[in-house]
Amino acid sequence: MRRILLAGVLFAAIGQGAVSTLDQETLKGYLENGAPFDFILIDIRTVAEVTAAIGNAACKPYNLVWPDQFKEQCVKIPKDQAIILYCRSGGRATNAAEYLNAAGYTRVFNAGGFSTWNGPTVPPSEIKPASLLPEPSMRAKAKAARGPSLPSEDSLSRMLLPPGF
Repeated sequence: MRRILLAGVLFAAIGQGAVSTLDQETLKGYLENGAPFDFILIDIRTVAEVTAAIGNAACKPYNLVWPDQFKEQCVKIPKDQAIILYCRSGGRATNAAEYLNAAGYTRVFNAGGFSTWNGPTVPPSEIKPASLLPEPSMRAKAKAARGPSLPSEDSLSRMLLPPGF
């Protein structure tokens, strides 16, 4: 009986997704060069802490103060939407990421704290209002359009050589 109970606890623990860390250089690269996926960027600092926010012209963050406003507004976000969180030093972002994982969100990333950020920023006036959720902060970089495909060597031979050659 103990083994069954222990196995159940172990499977439940494994079932809870671990918080994924997104290093700040990767996030900076997304902002500067485009991201491979749509994501919502959320600053969870208090309004008084926000003198600038991570972002640029292509990526406007949301500011959802942890915990009350954050918990109230996150229900608007689909559970499979990529969400990148940060705060001042990383602690609240960890708590918020764990909260989202426990609530069933599957693509949650902790980008740490603004205090160590050395990338592009936007002023508070460019922060997206919560009323726009679940609109992404940044859309995935468009894939390069492919031109028409070239004919294969075999089909090219059939086009250029006379029949029976």
